[in-house]
Amino acid sequence: MPQQTPPNQPPADETLGSGVVAPTGIPQATELGVEGLVVAVGAEPTIHLRKRYLFAFIVAYFALYIAWIAPVAFSLAVRVEQLDAAGKNGAIALAIGVPSLVVLITGPLVGVLSDRTRLRLGRRRSWMLGGMIVGLLGSVAVGVATSVPLLIAAWTIAYVGYTAAGGMFLTHLGDKLPEAQRGRVAGFSGAVTQIAPIFGVAIASAFTGLPVLMFAVPAVVAFLLGLIFIAVMKDTPAPSDIGRIDMRGLLQGYWFDPRRHPNFAWVWISRCLIFIALSFSTLYTVYLLGERLQLDSATIGGLVATSGLLGLVVAIVGSVLSGTLSDRLRRRKPFIVVGGFLLAGGLVVTGTTTSVPQFFAGTLISVLGIGIFAAIDQAIGLDTLPSGEGQNGRFLGIFNLANQLAQGVGPFLAGAIVIAAGGDYMWVYLFAAAVAIIGGLLILRVQPGRPTTIERVPR
Repeated sequence: MPQQTPPNQPPADETLGSGVVAPTGIPQATELGVEGLVVAVGAEPTIHLRKRYLFAFIVAYFALYIAWIAPVAFSLAVRVEQLDAAGKNGAIALAIGVPSLVVLITGPLVGVLSDRTRLRLGRRRSWMLGGMIVGLLGSVAVGVATSVPLLIAAWTIAYVGYTAAGGMFLTHLGDKLPEAQRGRVAGFSGAVTQIAPIFGVAIASAFTGLPVLMFAVPAVVAFLLGLIFIAVMKDTPAPSDIGRIDMRGLLQGYWFDPRRHPNFAWVWISRCLIFIALSFSTLYTVYLLGERLQLDSATIGGLVATSGLLGLVVAIVGSVLSGTLSDRLRRRKPFIVVGGFLLAGGLVVTGTTTSVPQFFAGTLISVLGIGIFAAIDQAIGLDTLPSGEGQNGRFLGIFNLANQLAQGVGPFLAGAIVIAAGGDYMWVYLFAAAVAIIGGLLILRVQPGRPTTIERVPR
């Protein structure tokens, strides 16, 4: 559903530079993609970007997602099992959870520092190139790691680098993209976040017996294609008169008073719980399929990629239909509830998988719920945004922290559940289903004020 830019929107540097959403698997990438990009600008760009320039951008962004998301969806689980089959359940939770917690700190810092970077290479390009280099080195280090602690450290380095580069890609759009081109570019960028991880898993599954190549090939592809865009990228240093970093203002980007903004608080909590359920949904997929269906890693990689491709179609259908119905009915909350229940149902079906068709059915039901949720999630967040505060950038950053925090905390919760359940992965999915239902129902606590009942806009 197309997003309307709210009034008094902040500069893109504040929103995209410090609040980029980093999904933790193919379903999360789908959620990000169907939401699209909210490109908010202060000093409005007016010069159209050439098609060749935008093509280079899309290709580089596609390659970044191959290296960034495929390991979380597939490769890390395979590598962890190769290094520590006995302790894999706790190790994979640490391998995904630790980097997600670290970028809660590094993401906003990179956004703020890029605003003030005065290198001749450019304020965004400098951090983009640095992030791609760090991501490449970290990915190669994951492939050669000889222990789980080394793997976690290496992937944390890579994840920080890829997150920084991804933030600069989106912030660059905010800097340069005029309003007339935003919808189409956002559509292509959103599609990239859905399709690239599927390609990444397919590439990685071809190298399951060669750990270095399983991580290095996607990383090298991302780096080389990223260099092409970096070479043609139009970027300038920060102005010499820009102010110093305000640490107090930076810290305010992590907090708001829920008593003053209860509607926004309930939306935030609901979103966080849904994303916790999402973080559970892919964490143990490789191990679940290997245990239940007695499949090898390469076959599992093919199944995950196929389910992602099928889920792409389902997510888009769910998103478009729910977005259209939401506008016609002028309601948001029922769709969040339905999305939460469908996600929960899909998780239960997946968690009790005994066959490949059942796995596909569970995945598609979950992704349909994600598509419905994603179409409405950002809209209801903007509906309840405390815009009267004049700090939209701050609140949109806090809004994104809901999913970032979930991505950091979720894997640790899932790991604890597996240990408590004696290694039975089914309980992870059942717990995630309960969290998804609670998250969906909590949206009902939002009361009219900044209305979730939408005024029909005359055409």
